[in-house]
Amino acid sequence: MTPGDEDGDGQRRDKERDARQVEDARDAPPSRRRLARLAALQALYQAEMNRESAETVAAQFLRYRLGHDFEGIKLDADRRFFDRLLRFVAAHRHDIDSAISAALSREHGLGRLEPVLRAALRLGAAELMYEPDVPARVVIREYTDLVGDFFDEPQARFATAVFDRIAHRARPSAVNGPVT
Repeated sequence: MTPGDEDGDGQRRDKERDARQVEDARDAPPSRRRLARLAALQALYQAEMNRESAETVAAQFLRYRLGHDFEGIKLDADRRFFDRLLRFVAAHRHDIDSAISAALSREHGLGRLEPVLRAALRLGAAELMYEPDVPARVVIREYTDLVGDFFDEPQARFATAVFDRIAHRARPSAVNGPVT
């Protein structure tokens, strides 16, 4: 056996291990924070559709949904994180919407977006702007994945680009690479 063969075997084993880790991650239950982000997305959507305040819907979610079985699934979300996300959006809605609008092209005005996408962009922007302890790349990945759960690949890529632009403006020293 030549030294090059050993390297090839090692690379093959590394790729197989990486593939197993990705598969294991898909099978793992979502984190409590991921569930909080999903619940916050649902709450913002519900608030917009029912013309209710985010605070009113948040109170409903905290009382009746989070920690309870809902449609056969226990929503064991991080309640404090859920509440904090919605408070950020409610308290800073104008600044959040301005940041999103600045990141959008002219043909994609905030008001022209689907309500679920608009809610995801608001939450992701709020977290990028007001939750500095969560790395920007984690925020972008989490919300891009959520958008991907509701929409096709083009919308997920669109959301990634918007989040990336907001991250570069909100956390310029924490984000590497060019603005997309």
